[in-house]
Amino acid sequence: MATVTGHLSPELAAQVAAMRAERGLPTLGFYEALTPYPALFECLEALGTFVRFHSVLPVRIREIAVLIAAVEQRSAFEWQTHEKTSTEAGVTPALKSAIVQGTAFAPEDAALEDVRATVRCVVRQESVPQAVFDRLHACYGLQGAVELVTLAAMYRMYAALGAAFDSTMPGAGPPPWEHG
Repeated sequence: MATVTGHLSPELAAQVAAMRAERGLPTLGFYEALTPYPALFECLEALGTFVRFHSVLPVRIREIAVLIAAVEQRSAFEWQTHEKTSTEAGVTPALKSAIVQGTAFAPEDAALEDVRATVRCVVRQESVPQAVFDRLHACYGLQGAVELVTLAAMYRMYAALGAAFDSTMPGAGPPPWEHG
């Protein structure tokens, strides 16, 4: 898809630059394709910023959920965007491997199976089983449980936008599911 950033107003160009700096990324992927429609760009940017920087979920849980959503949808851009931040949030290589391979989590991370089940249900447009939601509620509170469902839905939309606008992360290698 053709780039649109050459057509930005100075104000919107400054907003895009600030967003890149806040996220520490060389590109904003699909967000940049939305810039010709400033109101839409600002609404989606506000939602992404809220969930990413003002979440009630622990950062590690949020990043795990994003990686699961990326794998479930084969969204290279979302994996590449969150791979570094997930490491900074304490997601180990072994946990990332279990996410990519779809294998059971280590015993100390067994509670994350409910996070994976929730993300899978949402990206597959299936109902989250009540027992799973109840366990999420017990772990993260009602707001956290609702936020996890919403985060998965948001990253479903983000993966679709990334695919539609051919979003890529400059300099990033292929995602782990493409490694033979």
